[in-house]
Amino acid sequence: PYLRFVRGVIDSEDMPLNISREMLQDNPTVHQIRKAVTNRVLSELKKCGETDAEKYAGIWKSFGPVIKEGLYEDMERRDQLFEVVRFRSTKTDEQTVSLKDYVENLVENQAAIYYLTGDDAENAAQSPQLEGFKARGIEVLLLTDPVDSFWVRTAMGFDGKPFKSVTQGAADLDNIQVKDEDKPDDVDDSAVATLIAAMKQSLGDKVKDIRSSSRLTDSPVCLVGDDAGLDRTIEKLLAKQGSAGVSVSAPVLEINPGHALITALADKAKSGGASADFDDSAQLLLDQAYVLEGEPVSDPAGFATRLTKLLSKNL
Repeated sequence: PYLRFVRGVIDSEDMPLNISREMLQDNPTVHQIRKAVTNRVLSELKKCGETDAEKYAGIWKSFGPVIKEGLYEDMERRDQLFEVVRFRSTKTDEQTVSLKDYVENLVENQAAIYYLTGDDAENAAQSPQLEGFKARGIEVLLLTDPVDSFWVRTAMGFDGKPFKSVTQGAADLDNIQVKDEDKPDDVDDSAVATLIAAMKQSLGDKVKDIRSSSRLTDSPVCLVGDDAGLDRTIEKLLAKQGSAGVSVSAPVLEINPGHALITALADKAKSGGASADFDDSAQLLLDQAYVLEGEPVSDPAGFATRLTKLLSKNL
């Protein structure tokens, strides 16, 4: 089915044409032909990608989303499909990259193929979760076709490297060196721990957890999925479709300990200076994280009231 854009005629003397259509569909010869033709089409696609990149770019632009359905449907040929699929990434702009080229360009100590799922490549490239990866020169695949959220969950990896979402679980970036110009300033770990404890108490069950982030460099906060749960993109997709037992769960809120806003709040929390406004500040940070995700805030009226209150104090 994922090669349905291919049209042609196959001439075979082995086809028993004097039997019913139903029997013909289950005929062993038909199965052999289907297998041989599928393998031949994939091998020709691979050859074209290796010998004529410009021509293959046009093929992929037209039929790439359809071909990628095979990554989810055809487990038997997944390794063959990994050789022909192409992806947008944080380093390719309008171009695409193959998994082979991605692995060849891994940075030192990078142990996974990182990806980000989303609805649009341009918007996905601006996600705050990418900041720590960009600071370390790590390329991240931008998976923006609906089928991407499904096949990547069942894929073991490529060339010994597992696929890992940048929006789920811990970032695990401590072993990869940050560029000198992007190194964060020293932070007060005890003050950040105090701030996290206070924010957990303030936000309650609106978040599953709050933790210090290694994936943020410019933004103060971001949302990520829990290690044991679903990626946030597929969770929202399944919940929207009404899948049984699936709902959008409370996210994990990560804070950037090197950001000036977080540092100021942490110092205030550590000195015991948390005031009645602290709850508003914590909720505004959570709302900001949702806005950065391109999602609506849970309480627009409350968000507007808190923001107005904060701006009025600074005028």
